[in-house]
Amino acid sequence: MKDVVPNFETLDRRHFNNPHPAVFAAGVEAARKGLRVCDCPYVHPAMVASWLNGFAQEQQLTLELQ
Repeated sequence: MKDVVPNFETLDRRHFNNPHPAVFAAGVEAARKGLRVCDCPYVHPAMVASWLNGFAQEQQLTLELQ
């Protein structure tokens, strides 16, 4: 007898309802525009963390060694 693992993928598209990539991108855009960290428009701690991650990642120095 085979061990069959059932597929528990939801059919209601909940996995597409993740706001963090959009908030991360908003942080990246804010860093590109030259906004300050205190200009973060979010209040929820998880959204602030995602925004700050995008903001900080965009401000990292890049070494284009070519």
